[in-house]
Amino acid sequence: MIQQGKSGLNSDPSTETKQDDIITELEALNSLAPATYDYVGLTYVAAGDGAGEVETVIFKTGGAGGTTISTLTLAYDASDRLSTVTKS
Repeated sequence: MIQQGKSGLNSDPSTETKQDDIITELEALNSLAPATYDYVGLTYVAAGDGAGEVETVIFKTGGAGGTTISTLTLAYDASDRLSTVTKS
């Protein structure tokens, strides 16, 4: 899981821009991103459809060990295109 804050990600710079773009898009979809959070955890699809893409986005308050506010689960089709986003 990679830690995300407004100051950036702890990751490879080449993926940082892509991840920032994904987070920006999620924030634009106000109903998917909570109004208040201070930590975003990302996990990635290990194999199969969407391999290497973001699989889950976990929003928390109180940092990495804090309270989960919401979770987004992203699914991909056989062409590795985002097909669904489910909020829980």
